[in-house]
Amino acid sequence: MLHTHTRRRSSLQLSDKELLTALPETTLLSTDLQQLTLADETTKVLTADTGSLNDKFKIPAQGLSEELTYELIHNELTLDGNPHLNLASFVNTFTTPVANRLIRENINKNLADNDEYPQLIELTQRCISILAQLWKCDPNDKPIGCSTTGSSEAIMLGGLAMKKKWEHKMSDAGKDTSKPNIVMSCACQVALEKFTRYFEVECRTIPVSTKSHHMLDPEDLRKYVDENTIGCFVILGTTYTGHFENVERCSEVLDEIEALHPDWSNKNIPIHVDGASGGFIVPFSFDNAHMRKFKMGKWAFNNPRVVSINTSGHKFGLTTPGLGWVLWKQDSYLSPELRFRLKYLGGVEETFGLNFSRPGFQVVHQYFNFISLGSVGYSERFRRSLYVARTFSYGLLNLPSLEHCFEVVSSIHERIDDDSVPTDVKDYWVNQGLYKPGVPLVAFRLTDKFRNKYSEIPQVLISSLLRQRGWIIPNYPLPKSTDDSDKKEILRVVFRTEMKLDLAELLLADIQNVVNRLVSSYKKLTERVESGKYESVENRRNYVYNMLLELASPADDSKQPTIDTKRAKEGEQRAKENYRGTC
Repeated sequence: MLHTHTRRRSSLQLSDKELLTALPETTLLSTDLQQLTLADETTKVLTADTGSLNDKFKIPAQGLSEELTYELIHNELTLDGNPHLNLASFVNTFTTPVANRLIRENINKNLADNDEYPQLIELTQRCISILAQLWKCDPNDKPIGCSTTGSSEAIMLGGLAMKKKWEHKMSDAGKDTSKPNIVMSCACQVALEKFTRYFEVECRTIPVSTKSHHMLDPEDLRKYVDENTIGCFVILGTTYTGHFENVERCSEVLDEIEALHPDWSNKNIPIHVDGASGGFIVPFSFDNAHMRKFKMGKWAFNNPRVVSINTSGHKFGLTTPGLGWVLWKQDSYLSPELRFRLKYLGGVEETFGLNFSRPGFQVVHQYFNFISLGSVGYSERFRRSLYVARTFSYGLLNLPSLEHCFEVVSSIHERIDDDSVPTDVKDYWVNQGLYKPGVPLVAFRLTDKFRNKYSEIPQVLISSLLRQRGWIIPNYPLPKSTDDSDKKEILRVVFRTEMKLDLAELLLADIQNVVNRLVSSYKKLTERVESGKYESVENRRNYVYNMLLELASPADDSKQPTIDTKRAKEGEQRAKENYRGTC
């Protein structure tokens, strides 16, 4: 995120040295507060050389003690949301005490310094080998890869490698290399578009539709791919709805396109799989038979067109934030001119990345997870997450108190064969192989029937009112579409491994309560407006005041709130912003 320089908000003037000595943190109070209680016009203003901290946006001449500084910053950060209840984020928020101990022991190690920390580099190599096997590398392949600061950097590296290989093919044929393009769906995360802008590649985004489940329809590749296409980004778990775009069918369509153009010098157009979320979910949650049933058996390096895959260790790799991975199926897919050999850190090392010095403890955490959890541990955690997510979907659709309120836009709760939903949630656990693969998240929205009946209730109010209980649940529009589905907004809940069934049930109960409050307030407000019974200005003011007070009050079956129109409009405005940056 970019930040601008912020000038000090107001002048800070204190004059009581004795008070400053006893309570040095008062120097961080706003000017208004100090003028109310501390200002003394008869004494001189303390200046920087006396040690006052008169601007939070400037480094002080003299600092506070470490303990006091810790308390001030610690207290300020308590204003942040509870990470455990941040259901908007895919990023892992739980670390075991033992893993934390290992992290603390390695927190000062620089991942870029191969010569100084050879065993750290060895752990990185082991992680690369483990991922290569999870992603179905052939024993005869020679995969190569690296850690990154997240999937955003990994995407950049995957795109750069494809661009360079395309340039080689076109140059060897004596053709123009000035107009490269790359193809992806509009359901892409913003990092994919960043690549095109930063590295001067035409971005060809394919609109989605309700029919395509708001993800890439492989058949649409025919309209966008040409000889200058350096490759395709195919998303294994979209940010919007958690769907897996069909890597296998995309590969088949590319075969068909190239068969119609034998004159192209750019043969074997590659696929980079963006597995930011799905890169861990698929190998541990869905076996080969399950993926074949879903017509996606060749989703990884077992597909001849897939040359590179990325994932986020800090999402479903379950590490602390700041770790991504990118692998290439063969060493040859990473052109030599993209690699740098460095000698100034004590040894000779080869590197490819947009960053250099950075902490190495995330890699330690990743290897710790691989060894401590093993395949069974990862599988059990993801199986529970998927079960909780599917049960939550079932509740939205079948609880009597929510009847006809919500439709579920994600698909993991549906059977592969006929898109049906089971009659008993136990079937999700007993017969997991019957249901559609996907990221454990639920995207849902108010039904058209509900909207027609209560048209003035904006969906964003559900998100806002749930925030009163601590839940952080985003409300945002669907990706650009061909059928105007992008005009619809959805709510989304990510079921990370720490989100257990009891917490999901509490969330369902709070959603029921919020909907009941909104409906009751809507009815009371419309009845009052339609009756026109405003005996006086004072009565009208009291009525509005009481309605808004109820809206802001804790949930209570005996008190149903009304709608804060201004707040609702502000929420609607925020919802218009694209939510692809959230990951």
